[in-house]
Amino acid sequence: MKNSWAFILGVSIIIAFSLLGWFYKHSGQVQQTVRVVGYGTEEFDSDIVKWSVSFSERVSLTGTNEGYKAMALKLKHFQEIWGKTGIQTTEFKIFPISVNREYGQSGHEGYTLNQRIYIVSNEIKEVEKHAINPELFVNAGVTFDDSTMEFYSSVIEEIKKQLLGKATQNAYERAEEITSSTDLKVDKLIAARAGVFQITEPYSTEVSDFGMYNTSSVRKSIKVTVSADFTLK
Repeated sequence: MKNSWAFILGVSIIIAFSLLGWFYKHSGQVQQTVRVVGYGTEEFDSDIVKWSVSFSERVSLTGTNEGYKAMALKLKHFQEIWGKTGIQTTEFKIFPISVNREYGQSGHEGYTLNQRIYIVSNEIKEVEKHAINPELFVNAGVTFDDSTMEFYSSVIEEIKKQLLGKATQNAYERAEEITSSTDLKVDKLIAARAGVFQITEPYSTEVSDFGMYNTSSVRKSIKVTVSADFTLK
């Protein structure tokens, strides 16, 4: 019986030392990795336009009532002309009239009444035509103090997802290029971090630490980087 226990104890000690040796060997091994930055870019066209306009009326100290009437008439003419264009809108926003005091050499001389409108539409070319040449509105007595167009995309989130995939693939290809002269191979992606999106007009070199979304042009360029870590085998 004693010999049996001694045999079992000896085998147990051997197994224990074997496991300890295996653990020591493998715990001392450092997994080799490579970190690269992938880049993705493409161009796309906007499919939404937001046209913002404002008009005003300047009146004397006692002319605010007449000013409101004049502004109401301008708004009516604007809406009538817009209706005749036949352009479909997804949003037509009219803001309340604001009143600002005007001062001159003699002090408070009167008021300026301002009103802003913005229109959102998918018919970019038609809206552009009237924004660039507002002859229809001018002929009806509606002149704009300010007129700006902003262009957006309804599928921008899908474009961003696809571009992240391209940037990650580019990172993998760069990692392969880095290891091409060694006996190591790129294995698994273990970590990835996306940078901010830079959406600019084509051929622009503008960047921002917080990302950028240029709305001034219909055609846009979107760029993003992905910092990726891969294991090597």
